[in-house]
Amino acid sequence: MGWSGRPRENAVSLGRRDDERYQRWSRAVKRTRVSRNLLNIAWTAGPVTVLGLSGGYYIGYGRPPSLELVTYFVSFTVLSGLIGLVAKIVYDSIHGSAKEQARVDVMEAIDTLGDLILAVRDLAMEGLEPEVRRREAAVQLLQRVDLSPEGVAFACEELTGNPALGRWLAQIDTFRRAGLYSRIRDIHQEKGEEFEHIVADLRQIAPVAAGILRERYLGRAPRLQLGAPRDEFFLERVMAAIEQDNFLLMTTADVEAMLVLAFELINGREIPMLMFSYTGKWRLAGALDRMEAARSRYRIAQAAASNRIRALASWLVEADLLLYEAVPEGLSSHLLVERVVLALDTLAAQVDDLSRTGDMPKSRGDLLRLAEHLATALRLYRTAHEAFQEVGRVHAELLRASEAWEALTSRDLDASEQLRVGPGRRGLRIVEKVVSLDEEARESVCQHLVKYLHGEHLEKRGRRFFTRRDGRRRPLTLDGARQLAVEVALALEPHIGLSRPEVQRGVGATQASYLGNLEPGMSAQEKRILGEAMALEVEQDMSRAAERLALALVKHYRVRLTDAARHFLIETYGARPQVLGMISQSHVEEMPRISLLSLRPPLVPSPRRHWYRGLVRARRLLAD
Repeated sequence: MGWSGRPRENAVSLGRRDDERYQRWSRAVKRTRVSRNLLNIAWTAGPVTVLGLSGGYYIGYGRPPSLELVTYFVSFTVLSGLIGLVAKIVYDSIHGSAKEQARVDVMEAIDTLGDLILAVRDLAMEGLEPEVRRREAAVQLLQRVDLSPEGVAFACEELTGNPALGRWLAQIDTFRRAGLYSRIRDIHQEKGEEFEHIVADLRQIAPVAAGILRERYLGRAPRLQLGAPRDEFFLERVMAAIEQDNFLLMTTADVEAMLVLAFELINGREIPMLMFSYTGKWRLAGALDRMEAARSRYRIAQAAASNRIRALASWLVEADLLLYEAVPEGLSSHLLVERVVLALDTLAAQVDDLSRTGDMPKSRGDLLRLAEHLATALRLYRTAHEAFQEVGRVHAELLRASEAWEALTSRDLDASEQLRVGPGRRGLRIVEKVVSLDEEARESVCQHLVKYLHGEHLEKRGRRFFTRRDGRRRPLTLDGARQLAVEVALALEPHIGLSRPEVQRGVGATQASYLGNLEPGMSAQEKRILGEAMALEVEQDMSRAAERLALALVKHYRVRLTDAARHFLIETYGARPQVLGMISQSHVEEMPRISLLSLRPPLVPSPRRHWYRGLVRARRLLAD
């Protein structure tokens, strides 16, 4: 019995492997369409070869070819066609399955990313207070392109708690759809003062929401072509989290933006960028390169200093140590630093009070939790403080590069040193680049993401998206969402260079594709159709990028903006003539020199000593 059972196991195993090999070959034969290829070979080797050989031979030699020669050419054609057919079947059986699997991975990645975007968006809402969650959900609704007038009224009432205002906005949206803007102006005249009073109150607690509400009041609805707003520095925060091995440096909004970017690129989105290069005198070109590199590093350092303190504020809200109303989106950096410092003072005082209490066993759990929060907050605060110190160092480099540039441009510039867009090879040239994924890169990114999800033994089930394959629930958490964003960045980095400052600035300066029509329960094919349509729908507006480029060239690099260059920027990129006119009419020697120190983020003071003293005292008590 022991002997007879073993062969059966081997037979079953061999049968499975043979069956897999047979299926692979069968799929390769079907893809190759052998019958059609054999018919083509027969047609080519028969009538085509005989007629062609006979006609050509008769024209060249004045007589028909011999039977041996015809047999040779027919045999040669048949054998060549058969060898090519067999080679194609073999290649398809080996590499065709990999290509087929790559297409499956692309569809799975699109399906997964679509659900992840919705899950992360809901996860960000889940951590807020009910009142704040209601307000943020209303903002999400007001940003939808297809929102009905009834939906506008409902979202407005959720946002402001004012049913009357909701009815006004519903009327405005109804008139907007009918093109009756004169009636909208009538409502403005009748309700203008009351609306301004309501928006002024809302602006104190939610400035971004107030701006969106005002757009609806003015009769301006979101458009597919305009896309969705994108945080300019979200990529910098994600890359900083990877470099410093601290995922708390990114927010849930950064996670969603990272997933949206991957969804866009996989579905064919092309993101344009504007840069410039110089061809001319080598000393001027070298100084220009150093100046541009220094300005790029300084800009990134500025963003890092501000983003670190914003990441800390976001974490304090997640940990229920700071009210969301105290640090809403759009709050100035100066107020943000003040409120974060105040929150850390309060947290340190709570830890100190618990450390001094006599009833240690009862307060031990609270003390342990608050001490861990304080340790994490101090680590994030030190990161923000060090980032601000880096701003000073990079600013010194920028000043040195600026002085070198000023020395070279203090004299009148000749024609080769002006911004030229016409014929010729010398001078400054605008360089257009596109951030996108080709087919091979798209498959590589999707394989990376699918491999990661399979390695985590995760699959989609139910509303909360993630469940382990063994049936145990594993809902998506903030840490899990941040890890997914990091994996997305790691998958994209080899193909588009997310760590490069120019790529971060270029992506951050564009609008994201509108994905408001993304809904739970959509199939992978529906998500792909939606993603591709939205990637094509969003406008590639380069007007602001062209204006900023012109301003930087004139103000920072002291280069003349010629009439030809101005006309080129207007015609090619849609820059506003009045803006370029103001820039070009300002003589470079007369332009005021604005210190970039005035644009630096607010001072983040050194961590206070009593924060550390309270943490040390708490750890000593907990160690006893």
